[in-house]
Amino acid sequence: MSVPTPRQAFAFLAPLRGRTSVFITPSRRRNSMVAHFLLGCLAASRMRTVIFDTSSFYATNIGALAESLPKDFLQRSTLITPQDDRRLEDSVTDVLEMKAEAILIDDLNALHYLISSDRRGGSGTHQLFTFIRLLSYQARTENLFVFGTVYKTERDSAPERTTRRSLSAAADLQITTTGTTDRSDRISFRCTQTISGWPDNRFSAPLYLEPRT
Repeated sequence: MSVPTPRQAFAFLAPLRGRTSVFITPSRRRNSMVAHFLLGCLAASRMRTVIFDTSSFYATNIGALAESLPKDFLQRSTLITPQDDRRLEDSVTDVLEMKAEAILIDDLNALHYLISSDRRGGSGTHQLFTFIRLLSYQARTENLFVFGTVYKTERDSAPERTTRRSLSAAADLQITTTGTTDRSDRISFRCTQTISGWPDNRFSAPLYLEPRT
């Protein structure tokens, strides 16, 4: 199956340039749909991309995720996975210093866990928010795309959990996702903030790549 056309990719990506955007997904399957579509758009736009693979989702599924992507896009892309024998701060520094047009972090839940386990004093959530805001500044000043994903189920939205600080709150844009798996496979996005370019702050498109986990 083919990736989105440059025109379709532009319609999706253009309103997100210069900001941090977090996609909220309820499951690994939905995250796979988001990853396939997002990589397809970045490939169609010929974006040099850095993936900070904090949960090893991309490394584990690299065959399925990359099979339909152009070789030149893959050659221009970099996959960074935190290593047990290396400080997390060093991997974060690598992400910030890479010369890229798009940065993708998958996922913020895993990154929060790693920061909380690795930290020496202070709040893991506070450090994660600081990192996201640094990325937001970098996106704004260098006109980059910065994407992240976070897992959030209906249970996470229960009243007794509303006092917890959302891991997506530090991002400029928070985007919920829905997907269909019938013959008219589509993925839909809804931004909770107002953005130009997406009618009614929504975007819907066919799935160009087969979602796998």
